[in-house]
Parts: sequence; C-alpha cells; structure tokens
Amino acid sequence: MNVIKKAIQIISLSVLGLTIHQNINAQEHYQYTKEDSLLLSQMRKVYTGMVFQDVFNNNALVDINSVPNDTPVLIMYFNPDCGHCRIDATKLRDFVPQYNIPFWMISFVELKEMNQFAKEFGLKGIPGLLYLRDSTRGMHNWFTYRYVPFFALIDKKGNLIKEFDKLPQPEELQEVLRTNAFMESLNNNAQPQD
Repeated sequence: MNVIKKAIQIISLSVLGLTIHQNINAQEHYQYTKEDSLLLSQMRKVYTGMVFQDVFNNNALVDINSVPNDTPVLIMYFNPDCGHCRIDATKLRDFVPQYNIPFWMISFVELKEMNQFAKEFGLKGIPGLLYLRDSTRGMHNWFTYRYVPFFALIDKKGNLIKEFDKLPQPEELQEVLRTNAFMESLNNNAQPQD
C-alpha cells in the first residue's frame, strides 16, 4: 500500500510541475529514497515512447530510439524565460563539442519562441546539439524535477544515469562518463571473452 501512496505522491508532484513549472527557477532537489528511485525507474519505462520535434531539422521526429547504443545523452530541459537557462545558453557553443556525447536541448514552448532563443544565443550549427520541442510536455512525466534548467544524463533505455544541479563543466561530465557503471559495462562488453 505504501508503494501505491508513494506512486500517487510522485505522480502528483509531476502533475503539479505541469502547472507551475514556469515559475520555478530555484535549484532545489527532493531527496528520493531507494524505493522512490525504483518506482521512478519503473514509471520512466512508460514514457519512453515520447516524441520530440527537431526544430533545426524541419521538425523531424526524435524519440528515445535516437539515443546511440554506445553512449548516453545529456539532456537540458529549459525555458527561454529562465535566467539560469539564458546564462547556460551562452556557454553551450564552447561546452557541447567538448562533451563528446549527444546533447539534447528540450523545451515545451512554441516554435517561434524556440527559434528566437536559438538565434539570440547562436545555437544552430553547434556540433552534437539537438534542439528539440517537447510538444506533448512528456518530460514532466519522464522525470520529476522542480526547476529549470534541468540536466540529466540518460541511456538508450531512458534510464537516468545522473542528474546535474547545473550545466556540467566538460571535465566534470567526462569524469562521470569515465567512472560510470554504464560506460564500464560497454567497455567490458567490447573486450573479447576467454
């Protein structure tokens, strides 16, 4: 019964996030228990069918299947009106190519507003950056977050590898990738078996 109450509580937080997410800019984190994490990972599987529009590629559809098998993706969920998001956007031209993994920048706002933001910060043409519109606002169901920008490192299955409090420095991300179990398993699978 506690699991059901916890699920309702987490879903309620997600729904609440749908209505007030634009007004939340403080970078606060809810501390999840082990049970919460297990439940959230099970819930995330439900939302892996979510589809985004690739703003720079004639609104072509992008989904979790677009994540490469051999590398995670760093996601930045943002709002163009958010001050922290605007500051981080000024760093992307330098940081994203140094990440050496795909970087998905996602927002729910209208295409016109997304295009204005991209033009203002020179985002088009940054190697490795996909600029995506979350027209279904499915990110609110996929991840539970209470602030923007929200940064998450995910794998091919949509599993959360790590959440970042802020835009990670390239060195910080490379250290996470180097020491992460996800990457270790890939390296172990690539070595010949005796």
